Amino acid sequence: MVERANRTVREETDSRLMLNYQDAVNTINEIVSWYNTKRRHSSLHYLTPRDYYRGDPEDLLRTRQFKIDNARKIRKERNIMKRKGGEVAESTS
Repeated sequence: MVERANRTVREETDSRLMLNYQDAVNTINEIVSWYNTKRRHSSLHYLTPRDYYRGDPEDLLRTRQFKIDNARKIRKERNIMKRKGGEVAESTS
């Protein structure tokens, strides 16, 4: 796991210009912050580490599944209406 994190940091630093030590420190800090707060990890069911370890991952996953199921239902209803030649109402949710 640590080797994968190090690889991600290395890959992210490859595209950045660092002219001195302080630039390197700032760049690494930005990458680590992004890695922990924005990047979704497949091993954490595509949650960020912050959400997974500091939140309630089960609740977040239930909420996500509810949204997915709702989106599928809406898409199915729209497709049925289109096939019948009817107008498709825009959803506000």
